[in-house]
Amino acid sequence: MRQVAITGIAAITPAGVGSDALWTQALSGTSCTRTIDRFDASRYQCCIAGQVDTFDAKQLLSSRVIKRCDRFTHMALATVSMALQDAGISIGTAQGEVEPERVSVMVGNILGGWEFAERELRKLWVSGVREVSPYQATAWFPAAPQGNICISFGIKGRARTFVADRASGAYACVHGAEVIRRGQADVVIAGGTEAPLSPYGWLCCQTSGYLAQGGRYTPEKTYRPFDRGHSGTVAAEGSAFLILEELDHALGRGASIYGLVSGWALSSDGYMPCYTVEPKGQILARTMRKNMHQAALLPDEIDAIFASGSAIPVEDMTEVYAIQSAFGPASREVPVTAPKAAIGHMLGAAAPADVVLALQALSHRLIPPTANLDRPAPGFNLNFVREAPLPMERARHCMIVSRGLGGVNVCMTISVPTAA
Repeated sequence: MRQVAITGIAAITPAGVGSDALWTQALSGTSCTRTIDRFDASRYQCCIAGQVDTFDAKQLLSSRVIKRCDRFTHMALATVSMALQDAGISIGTAQGEVEPERVSVMVGNILGGWEFAERELRKLWVSGVREVSPYQATAWFPAAPQGNICISFGIKGRARTFVADRASGAYACVHGAEVIRRGQADVVIAGGTEAPLSPYGWLCCQTSGYLAQGGRYTPEKTYRPFDRGHSGTVAAEGSAFLILEELDHALGRGASIYGLVSGWALSSDGYMPCYTVEPKGQILARTMRKNMHQAALLPDEIDAIFASGSAIPVEDMTEVYAIQSAFGPASREVPVTAPKAAIGHMLGAAAPADVVLALQALSHRLIPPTANLDRPAPGFNLNFVREAPLPMERARHCMIVSRGLGGVNVCMTISVPTAA
């Protein structure tokens, strides 16, 4: 069976540009979320977010690309470029390059590019149709990053965009792994990108109903997964991408391997009303079990769980139920963390960022804590990592959990290479 290796990682997050900045912020156990200053958000129910302030598209992309694309595509292109460089991959027909037909692209995104769209629609109503950018029709579209990645890097293989709410990036990674396992590609660029910080984009987040209730805590303390004070998600912008590669292909070119995608599973709660989740967490628990079965692992062999940790009370509760059900007695021992609390929930890019953190955790044998988890909510009897990083006695397998509105569930297992 073809195995799926991870040979490149990159991220642009509120912590900064690069995966090292993300790791440093996660280890700190503190959050960098703050009051939005990109636009006037004072009239919104939640005016707190994770903002990316250190990314300058002009330093990394051409003026032509910047002109025709929205910010979520800018971040995706820059992140993919860093990930390919990290993997040591060049795409082309020359010796030593990967054939363009054997490279695929899988991207997760929820909102599309509303910063670009709002600007151009304002021109339409104020100045007339002749003032609207000819790129308006394509710049806002959720599939814009996918298309621009293929164009910019000369990729000729299959390419897809997944819109599955906050699990979009997880879907992209899982389908990328499946494409490699089926022999349809040797390399897959998989990840997610989001830029929700525009007036209409943020309104979409607010009307979804999953944003935190502001006012009770300071901005950096508002996102509180599994804590008694949890009241919803603090969303963030950002981008995270992985380079997935068939293991023998990677070894054949002497690549360094971060880890393996050793198992995965997908499901849908099929529960009404559709804006909430199945209340006992049994479908999510079944997904966790299927994931472990595919990875040929028992519950006590999972060394850390990187939880979805939305901080939406009902989702936190059902995720705890699911872990207790799927892991049984091992649920009292396996460390559980939601390090995304340190930067905010990057929506469709959150799961790929969690994979980046899980790989670093396995490498450093250190689990980052969940920021703002001061007192677990009643009944949340799990081994949460909080206050400080937790040294790993074993560093072999991490499970990543991702969930979205409509009852979308994704679980993945990331393993060190020697464990496969």
